[in-house]
Amino acid sequence: MPLTTITATARVLQNVISVDLGHTRWIARPQARGQSPVMRTLSALFSTHYEIRPFPEEGAVLSHVSYDGKRDEILIQVEDQKWRVRSSALGPLTVQYDGSELTLHERITGKVSLLRGTTVLAQGQCRFRSVTLSGYPTPMEEFLGHLTVGLLIRWLFWEMAL
Repeated sequence: MPLTTITATARVLQNVISVDLGHTRWIARPQARGQSPVMRTLSALFSTHYEIRPFPEEGAVLSHVSYDGKRDEILIQVEDQKWRVRSSALGPLTVQYDGSELTLHERITGKVSLLRGTTVLAQGQCRFRSVTLSGYPTPMEEFLGHLTVGLLIRWLFWEMAL
């Protein structure tokens, strides 16, 4: 079985996040709000709400991923489905997926592990402006692609806040 990898990389100067899922690429752009071009540009710089589109077509929006810094919560919305990735004080991130609870353990070194109970589903690394996950079950690829975007938005938020 070939090793599958998802990589989300922040292109800060372009103000986008590119996501590579096997042979597919997505581009996540911040939602810009405001009447004038200047206000839209400023709101996009500090936005934690991103729209994901396929690349290179960049047609219709596939999904939305956002981060709420006050709750330390990632919200993933794909059509009618929604997932809330919640943080607990000094504990792992948790999310309900496909009827079971998944936990995402982060280490100070940047290593991350996604578990269902005690079974490791995926492992990865949060680096400077990139998140990589590998070794995951193929049916979870799209969900994990969105999760990597959410983790990257979260890291960027805290990088700007500190």
